[in-house]
Amino acid sequence: MEIGLGLLVTILCFCHSVTTQVTSGDVPSLSIQKDTLKIPANETFSITCRGHRSLKWSFPGNESSSEKHVSVSACSDVPFCETLTVANAISDDTGTYKCFYEDSKEATRITIYVQDQRSPFVLSHNDQFDVVYIRENATVTIPCLGNVPNLNVTLNTLYPDGEFIPDGERLYWDSQKGFTAPSNLINSAGIIFCKTKIDGKSYSSSVYVAVVVGFKIYELTLDRFPQVELVVGEKLNLTCTARTALNVRVDFKWDYPSVMDKKALTTGFRKIGQNYLELSKTLILDTVTLKDMGTYSCTAFNGGMTKSNSTNVIIYAKPFISLDKKMESIVETRIGGRVRIPVKFTGYPSPEIKWFKNGKVLHANHTLKMGNYALTIIDVSEANKGNYTAVLTNPITREQQIHTFNLLVNVPPQIGEKAISASLDSYKYGSTQVLTCTVYGVPEPISIQWQWQLEEECTFAYQQYAMGKNPYTCKYWKDISDKSGNWVESETHLDVIEEKRKTVSSLVIQTANVSAVYRCLATNKAGEDERVISFPVTRGLEINVQPSSKPTERDHVSLQCVADSFTFEDIMWFKLSPGSSQKHQESLQMPVCKNLSTLLKMNTAPAIIMSENMTSELVFHNISLQDQGDYVCVVKDKKTNKHHCLLRHLPVQARMAPVVNNITNQTASISETMQVTCNASGIPAPRIMWLKNNKTLVGDSGVILKDQNRTLTIQRVQKEDGGLYICLACNDLGCAKVITYFSVEGTEEKTNLELIILVGTGVIAMFFWLLLVIIMRTVKRPSGGELKSGYLSIIMDSDEVPLNEHCEQLSYDSNKWEFPRDRLKLGKPLGRGAFGQVMEADAFGIDKTSTCTTVAVKMLKEGATSSEHRALMSELKILIHIGHHLNVVNLLGACTRPGGPLMVIVEYCRFGNLSSYLRSKRNEFVPYKTKNALSRHGKDILGDVKLRLGSIASSQSSASSGFSEERSLSEADEEELYKNFLSLEDLICYSFQVARGMEFLASRKCIHRDLAARNILLSENNVVKICDFGLARDIYKDPDYVRKGDARLPLKWMAPETIFDRVYTTQSDVWSFGVLLWEIFSLGASPYPGVHIDEEFCRRLKEGTRMRTPDYATVEIYQTMLECWQGDPKRRPAFSELVDHLGTLLQANVLQGGKDYIPLTVSLNMEEDSGLSLPTSPVSCMEEEEMCDPKFHYDNSAGISKYLQGSKSTSRPVSVKTFEDIPVEPVIQIVQDDNQTDSGMVLASEELKSLENRENQLIPYSGLVPSKSNESVMSEASHQTSGYRSGYHSDDTAYSTEETELLHEQKSSQACCIPTIQQDMGIPFNSFSA
Repeated sequence: MEIGLGLLVTILCFCHSVTTQVTSGDVPSLSIQKDTLKIPANETFSITCRGHRSLKWSFPGNESSSEKHVSVSACSDVPFCETLTVANAISDDTGTYKCFYEDSKEATRITIYVQDQRSPFVLSHNDQFDVVYIRENATVTIPCLGNVPNLNVTLNTLYPDGEFIPDGERLYWDSQKGFTAPSNLINSAGIIFCKTKIDGKSYSSSVYVAVVVGFKIYELTLDRFPQVELVVGEKLNLTCTARTALNVRVDFKWDYPSVMDKKALTTGFRKIGQNYLELSKTLILDTVTLKDMGTYSCTAFNGGMTKSNSTNVIIYAKPFISLDKKMESIVETRIGGRVRIPVKFTGYPSPEIKWFKNGKVLHANHTLKMGNYALTIIDVSEANKGNYTAVLTNPITREQQIHTFNLLVNVPPQIGEKAISASLDSYKYGSTQVLTCTVYGVPEPISIQWQWQLEEECTFAYQQYAMGKNPYTCKYWKDISDKSGNWVESETHLDVIEEKRKTVSSLVIQTANVSAVYRCLATNKAGEDERVISFPVTRGLEINVQPSSKPTERDHVSLQCVADSFTFEDIMWFKLSPGSSQKHQESLQMPVCKNLSTLLKMNTAPAIIMSENMTSELVFHNISLQDQGDYVCVVKDKKTNKHHCLLRHLPVQARMAPVVNNITNQTASISETMQVTCNASGIPAPRIMWLKNNKTLVGDSGVILKDQNRTLTIQRVQKEDGGLYICLACNDLGCAKVITYFSVEGTEEKTNLELIILVGTGVIAMFFWLLLVIIMRTVKRPSGGELKSGYLSIIMDSDEVPLNEHCEQLSYDSNKWEFPRDRLKLGKPLGRGAFGQVMEADAFGIDKTSTCTTVAVKMLKEGATSSEHRALMSELKILIHIGHHLNVVNLLGACTRPGGPLMVIVEYCRFGNLSSYLRSKRNEFVPYKTKNALSRHGKDILGDVKLRLGSIASSQSSASSGFSEERSLSEADEEELYKNFLSLEDLICYSFQVARGMEFLASRKCIHRDLAARNILLSENNVVKICDFGLARDIYKDPDYVRKGDARLPLKWMAPETIFDRVYTTQSDVWSFGVLLWEIFSLGASPYPGVHIDEEFCRRLKEGTRMRTPDYATVEIYQTMLECWQGDPKRRPAFSELVDHLGTLLQANVLQGGKDYIPLTVSLNMEEDSGLSLPTSPVSCMEEEEMCDPKFHYDNSAGISKYLQGSKSTSRPVSVKTFEDIPVEPVIQIVQDDNQTDSGMVLASEELKSLENRENQLIPYSGLVPSKSNESVMSEASHQTSGYRSGYHSDDTAYSTEETELLHEQKSSQACCIPTIQQDMGIPFNSFSA
C-alpha cells in the first residue's frame, strides 16, 4: 500500500514538472521555419502549427470579418495540431499570421506577402484610420508596405495637398518598412498616404492620420504678476498657465515659503486653442498668515523643456490707506491745454475714490475723465479753476483719507481792442490822441510795454490786413522813452470790465507831429500778446465823406479830399485793394504813397481850387458793397516834390429788409396806462406805423406816439381800446409786421377788491412766467456776433449740434437772391439722387452781362419731406454766407417763394469734375503745348497730329464732294489742335486755382473735409471751381467712402489725425490737397494704387509711409505733396503759402491785371519770352546746348520721362518710405455690372492686370500719349458714372452707383442759349450725375 502511494506521488510530481516546463518555456512551432514568405496571387498555401495545449490562429482580416477562403482544421495524426489553409490568396491576405496558446500570450508568427500587381500596397484591415505620430526634428516612417518590391512610390498629403518624391537620402520607400521622411515636411499635413503607378494606373495605400506630438512650452504666465497683496486671513489663488504646442504633457511644480507645511491645494485644467494648448495649475491657500509672505515660483517641464516664473506675495496685518506726504496741493495749467491730477497713495485693498469740486460731486463728461486714481481735464477753460478734493475710502474698514488740489488756470494776455479791425485813418497834425490797450490775463500781466517806430521804417502787407491780422512789420522797435518821435506819456490801471479784472494801459500822445507805428506788448507767465497801431499824421490834408460817414448801398456818396492849395498840387485818388497788391506779394513800404505803382488809380474830375484850398471829389453813384475799402488821397508838395498821402476807410452798409421783434399780448384794467414798444431794425431805417383793427392809428388825446412811432402809449384805458394792434415797419426793401392783442378787463363801475387782488396776482404771475421764458430763451440763444464767428465750426462738425438749428438763424435776403421762376427754363437732368435732382437750365437775366445764362438748378423731388426741404434751405444760406470767389462754385440765385418748388441756382460747369476730365485727356497729354515743344519729342508725334487733322479734313471733304481728296493743314488748324492737348502748365494751373479757392474758404473759417478731384469742377477758360465745401452730407452710399466702424469715410484723402482722432482742421484739408495734387499729376488715377485700404493701411500711413511720386509730377511738385503730407499738422504749409509756391512756379508776371486764374488756351512758344517759365526738358537742353536746372528733372520714368528721354530721374527722396516698398497683397473684387466703383478697400481686377503688365505696356503716338496706368484702369472703372456726381449733388447726399441714374443726352429743348461742347474734349453729357 505504501509502495503504491509512493508511486502515485512520484507520477504526480513528474506530471507537474512537465506541465510547468510547457507553460513556462514552450511555444507552438510552424511547419514553415521562416519569418517572411512571398507567394504569388491566386495560389493556395497551408501552414501547420503544433503545440502541447489548445491552439488558436490569428491572421489578417479574421478580427473584422469572416474570410471564406481561409480555413483552419485539426491535424488527423496528432493532438494539439492545427492547419491554416488559404485558398486562392489575394493581396489582402498579406500580413502577419500568428499561432498561440489560448491560455498564453506567447505566439509564433510568420509574415506572408501575397504579390499582386493589381494591388501593390498592403491595405489596413482596421475600420478606423491608422495614426502616424510625428515628432519635431525627427524622422517619420509611414507604414505603407508593399506587396511588390522596387515600386516608384510617392508620399502624398491632404490638408494641405502635397506630394513628395523619394530622393534616396532623406526621402525613401522600403516595401518592408514603408515611406521614411523628415517630420518638418509633413508636420502640417492632416492626411498621409502612399501612391504608385503600374502600367499607367495609380494605386494608393491605406490612409494615415498625422498627429503631431510636440514638446515646446511657448510661455509660462502667472495670473497675478508681479506682486499680490493680501491681508492676514484672506484666501490666495495663484494660477500658473503654460501655453504649449498641441499634444504636449506638462508637469507643474510650486515653490513657496510654506511649501513644507503642505497645506496648499492645487487644481488644474486645460484649454485647446486653434494652434496651441493651455495647461494651468492653480495654487490655493485658504487662509494666509504672515509666514506665507514671500516669492512664489511655478516651474513647468515636460522632459524636453523647462520654464519658470515667479511673483511676490505681500501680506499685510490689516487694511490701511496712506497718502503720499510729498503730493502737491497746487496744480497750474494753461487755458486750452490738458491737465492730469493724480492721487498718490499706498493701501490695501484698493480704495474707492470720489471727486468733488468746491464741495460739489463731480461727474465724468466729454472734457472730464476719471480713472486710475487720477482726474483728467481736457481743453481746460477758466471755469475749471477751483478746489478739487479726492476722497479715498477703504472698502473694508471705511477709513477715509482726503486731499485737496487747488487748480490754477493761467490765461495768456488777450488785448481786447484787437477784436475790432484796425483802422488806417489818419490823425490831424498837432492834435492830442489817446491809444489804449485793455488786457486780460491770468495771472495779471507782469508788464505792458509801449514801443514805437517811424512809419517809413516799417512795411505794410495788405493781405494780412484783409485777413484781420497785423499788417505791419518793423525791424527795430524803440521804447517810448526815446523822445525823437511824438511826446507821449503812458499810464496803467486796473478796472473791472465785463465782470473781469482787466489791466488798462493808455498812451497819451500830447502833440501829433510824426507819423509812427506803436506797439503795445503785454506779457505774463502764460504767454504774451501784442497790438500794433498805425498812427499816420497829416497836415493841411483831410478827407470828408458826404452825406454820412456810414453810407448804405445804392446811396450817392462822395469822398472829398481837401488840401492846402499853397502847399500842395497834383491831387489824385487811389484805392488800396487786393487786386492791386497782388502785383507785389511782398510787403509795401510805408507810407503807402511810396508805392503808387501798386495802388489802383481812380478816375476823378479835375480838382476845384477855392481860395486857399483845393478839393478833389470821388463820387459813387449807387454805391455797392464792392466799393467799400481803403481810399488814398495823394498830393505833391510844391517845394520838395515829395508825395503826401491820406488814407480813409469807406464802409458800406448792406441793405437789409425790416425785422421786427415779437410783442407779447397786453392786458390792462380800465383807467390804467398801457405802453408797448415796437423794436424794428433795417437798413435804411424803417418807417413805423401802428394799426388797430386794420385801421391806421394816429396820435390823439390819450394816444401818444413817440420815438419815431416806436413807442405806443394809451392813457386811461377804456373798453374800446382793446383789440388787435399791428406794428408795421417798412423801408425800400419791403415791410415786416408784428401783431399783439390788447385786453381790457373790468367795468367802469367800482371794482371789487377781491377781483382786483386776484387779477393783479395773475398778472404778476404771468409777468414772472414770461420773464422766465425770455431769460431761458436768451441764455439758450447765441448772440448774433457769436453766431457770425462760430457757426461755421458747427457746420464743420455736425455731430455735435444739428446743422439746421443754426442755419435757421442765418438770414436770407430775398431782394438780393430771389429769382423769378418764370424766367427760369429747365432743361435736361444732369443727375438725380435719393430725394433730389440737378437740372440744366437757362436763366433769363440772372447775369447782367448776358440775357440768357446756362445754370445748374438743384431742387427736391416730388414727395420730399420737410426735413429735406430744410436741409436744402440750410445749404442755400451757407452758400450766401461764404460769399463769392472765382474758384468756388458760386450761388447765383434761388427760388424760395410759395407757388413752386424750392430751387437753388448755382454756376454751371460744362466740363464736369476734374478727375473724369483728366482721365479723358490722357491720350492728349504733352509736357508743352507748342509745335516746337512737340517736335522735340520726335517726328512721330507731329505725324500723328497731322494724320488726325488730315482725317478730319478728309472726312469733311468727302462728305461734301463724295470722294476723298488730299488737303494741306493750315497753321491755324495745327495751332487749334495743339491747344486741345493737356500740358504740364495746365496741371500746375489747376493746382494753383484749387489752392486759391481753399485759401478763400480757409479765410471764411470753412473746413472742407472732403477735398478731392471728384469735388473739383472744370468751367470755361480752364477755370476750376471747388464744390461741396462746408456742407454736411450723407456719405453712407458713396463708393469713395470706406466703412470704418459705423461710419463711411474717404480714407484715401484723410489725414492721420482725422482718421484716428476725428480732428478736422484747415491743416487736414492741406493733407487732402496733397492727395489732390497726386490725382492731378497722375491724370486722374486713384490714390494709393494696389493698396488694401484697411487698418494696416492706416497704421502704415501714421508711421510715415507715403505714396510714390505720380507719373507726371516734377521733383518740385512731389516735394510739395510731401510737405502737405507732414505727420505733424503744424509743419504742413498754409494754403496761402501753397498759393505763393505754386504761383512762383507759374511766374509772377502771368498774374498781372488782377486775374484770379491763368488762361492757358493760348499756345506759348517755349523759345520765345512767354513770361511762363516751366521746367525745361533735358532733351531740349541737350539739343539747344543750354544749362538745365537739376531741380526740374523729372523723377518718374513711368510718366513724364516717357517724353523726356535722358532725364536725370530719381524715384523719390531717400528718406521717404512709400507703399511700394512694402509688399501689399491686393484684394480683387469682381463686379459683374459696368458700374465698378473704387471703394477704397479693393483693387479692381483690371487694375491688378495692369499692375502685372505695367513694364510691358507700349506707348502709342511714338511717346506722346502714355498708356493707361494701373491707376487709370481702376479710376475709369470706378468713376464711369462720376461726371457731375461729386460736383453737383442734388441734395446733401453723395449717391452710390446704384442710386445714381445716368441720363443719356436727350433732345435739347429750344432755348435762347445752348452750351456748345467740343467733340474732342472726350466728356459726354451722359457722364453727368447728381
